[in-house]
Amino acid sequence: MKLILILYLLIAPLFMVAQHATNWEKKKAVFLEIGGSGGIGSLNFEKYFFRKKSTQFTWRAGLSLAPIDKNNGTGIVCPLMINALIGKASHKLELGIGQGITVTTKGQFFALTTGAIGYRYQAETKKWFYRITYTPLISYLVDFQMQHWGGISIGYNLNCKTK
Repeated sequence: MKLILILYLLIAPLFMVAQHATNWEKKKAVFLEIGGSGGIGSLNFEKYFFRKKSTQFTWRAGLSLAPIDKNNGTGIVCPLMINALIGKASHKLELGIGQGITVTTKGQFFALTTGAIGYRYQAETKKWFYRITYTPLISYLVDFQMQHWGGISIGYNLNCKTK
């Protein structure tokens, strides 16, 4: 039985057919978010990585600077998130979860979990998109704290073909 499994694992890849990347798999975007998961504001890069019927999944990474306090200085915030965009047309429900990692100029480290629930207008044939989200910030390292927070965004699709 082990021999059959080993032979299968060696031979099967020879008969597999790779799929070419479709337009949505190549889709990348940048967006400016005021408020949101990066704190006061952040510049973000987004990449689509999976699609199932009317749901598209993206990952995003951002960068932000935020004043913390006199003891900690300024924080360099990196929000990292996974999002689901649900909807067939231009109007989409956006759900996400992620982690905001902050390192301050005084050498302190903070981590905040963040979620996202919001609305996204993104026409398939347009380069620009718009978002409004509720993004609670959850701290759990010392004790559990939750800040109600939100953000608005304007973004640009880097490789969208317009008609």
